[in-house]
Amino acid sequence: MTGGAGGSVGTGGATQNPVTPPMAGVQACTGLFDPTVLQSYSIEISPEEWTELNAEFNDIQAVLAYMPRENYHKIIFHYGDETVTNAAIRLKGQSSWVDTVMFDAKPKMQFVIAFDQVDAKGKFHGVDKIHFDMPRTDWTFLNERIANTWLRSIGIFAPCTNSGRLTINGEYYGLYATEESKDGSVVKQFFPGNSQGDLFKAALDPQTNKTAPNWPKLMQFWDAKSMSAMEKIIDVPNSLLEWAAEAVLNDSDGYYGGSHNFMVYDQGAAGYVWLPTDVDSTIEWMSVFTDLSYQQHPVFWWERRPFPQPPGQHYLLVMNDPMWRSRYADAIETQLGKWNVTQMQSWIDSWSAQVAKAAEEDPHKWATIDQIRMATAAARDMVVKRPPFLRNFVACQRGSSLVSDDADGDGVPWCNDCRDDNAAIHPGAAEICGNMIDENCNGIPDDGC
Repeated sequence: MTGGAGGSVGTGGATQNPVTPPMAGVQACTGLFDPTVLQSYSIEISPEEWTELNAEFNDIQAVLAYMPRENYHKIIFHYGDETVTNAAIRLKGQSSWVDTVMFDAKPKMQFVIAFDQVDAKGKFHGVDKIHFDMPRTDWTFLNERIANTWLRSIGIFAPCTNSGRLTINGEYYGLYATEESKDGSVVKQFFPGNSQGDLFKAALDPQTNKTAPNWPKLMQFWDAKSMSAMEKIIDVPNSLLEWAAEAVLNDSDGYYGGSHNFMVYDQGAAGYVWLPTDVDSTIEWMSVFTDLSYQQHPVFWWERRPFPQPPGQHYLLVMNDPMWRSRYADAIETQLGKWNVTQMQSWIDSWSAQVAKAAEEDPHKWATIDQIRMATAAARDMVVKRPPFLRNFVACQRGSSLVSDDADGDGVPWCNDCRDDNAAIHPGAAEICGNMIDENCNGIPDDGC
């Protein structure tokens, strides 16, 4: 056996498991995630299993009911001259799954390929699963990869991520961001010596300790309706660093930017800490799909957004507390200090060239070649323009008159005004009941009505 997975055959060779150098002290990624290589994977799946998988994919009513049929199907997995005969595959996704089935002529599945379904201890090159992630709105094919790489480089929980071509039954199926599973193995990397805690997706769905998570403690998390209650159960300072990192990435679909795509980890006495997940709608997404571009507000991200998710309860508690909002600005400044424009653009340039042919040939891509190029150029532009915008925000929060513009003349600078284009909307304004507008900028329309 080679590659560390039961049921595998092949020689592998001396360079079977090259290691990517670690960044910022974080554990190195295995060769599957070598950034200099566009990986190629292939699977064989029986006609019967493929038919069942397609039926599950088209059952979007189950997905809309938050009950996607994530059944594993037996496959034979190939990587170079290595073969795993007891691997399995299932579907993954949520909104991107529904959208591609509803709107695309050739909808694209996203997958999890697992090596631990037949053999519970099965691994391949040190990982138990590889996620094949590529929602239709990532026209660069790189956002998940860039965002996760940067997050890992600054010490924030994120899986090793690369790009990979996937062939199914001899035919090229598509280009993906390929990443390790965000479960116990990644927890061990980022919480060494403290890796037995509960990891929850959206603070609801257990990802570790699935049979016996600490539900009473999670109830305390949701029952925290004041800053004092939050501080007793949540690691607020380190959570702010995570929110700030998402703000720097200009995330449109995480906790910052969407409130629903997030994870929390129970560190024990230190409390729950926020962790990022599903970071594909970052970098240039706001430029491609909205008119806000790099100017998405670091506090009031939901304003002027088309169909935004409502901000989360804990987020609003922090942002409506002057002391903690000031510390959030400090966290943004900290993460901006780790943003290297030259490095980010070099990743975009080298990796976009690396995947260009695979993206062009992808039979299930949504974007045109011109749209891919446009989005890639927008990504280069965003990594330059977002940091100065956020630095102005930080300076405005600290009272600098040089960057405290008040466009609507209501006496509140833009950094503290959720609608600096409307003088009737600002902190302290009276709520008008029944119009579903947040006049006082506390994130709650019709508050107190």
